[in-house]
Amino acid sequence: MLGWQIFVHSVRMVFGNLKQVLQITFGPALIATALIVVLFVVSGVPLEAFEAETGELPPGTSPGSVLLLVFGLAMVLAITTFWIAVSWHRFILLEEYPKGIFPTFRFDRILAYLGRAFLLGLIMAIASLPGWMLLTAVVQSSPVLAIILVFAYMVFLMVCLYRFSIILPAAAIGHPVTPLEAWNSTSGAASALLVMLIVAFLFQLLVQLVFTVLAIIPVLGVLLTLFFGVLVLPMINVSIFTTMYGVFIEKRALT
Repeated sequence: MLGWQIFVHSVRMVFGNLKQVLQITFGPALIATALIVVLFVVSGVPLEAFEAETGELPPGTSPGSVLLLVFGLAMVLAITTFWIAVSWHRFILLEEYPKGIFPTFRFDRILAYLGRAFLLGLIMAIASLPGWMLLTAVVQSSPVLAIILVFAYMVFLMVCLYRFSIILPAAAIGHPVTPLEAWNSTSGAASALLVMLIVAFLFQLLVQLVFTVLAIIPVLGVLLTLFFGVLVLPMINVSIFTTMYGVFIEKRALT
């Protein structure tokens, strides 16, 4: 029941604050778009360089310039994503309302968020090693069994990821939580988080199926698909982390 409540509360937060969602996302997305255009112009790398059909770089384009462009794009997308996530966490947990279309750019919190995300990725990478070892050991004798075991292990890792994920909103609001504290605070909640993950997966699958069908409508379908696929669904995922912090760290009641 708790897993369902966390998911429903996260969805309600997004749809109940659509004005703030737009305020928090539009400005950063606008700046990111402008920076991406600038990166392409400055690097001199045409878009054709990323088309698989070409097979080689366009004349006058060096591998170094492409590498720098890719690095720049990755940095812009990462900073923009974390800017939006930090702003949303702070809006929900600290009631820090955005003003205008540009939420406050808190570089220290964004940097802390980036560090925690890297730490989370490192923990998951290390934790995934037994799964790869299991796959290597079993795949030769029983490929089907190997797939089942690896799938079960990946589900286990996803639950672990969400148990650790509390460190992200904690970093956003400046109240650091260690991975061990996050793990201990979610003790006994593994089954609830598994239910939440299943519900979230089915919800996103349903939304994607619906708007794949609606995409055949010339304009409205495309706009709705972009709105939900690029804006609403990612914000629901961020809201799940926010809700978990509120429930497991601040002991907030779900209403």
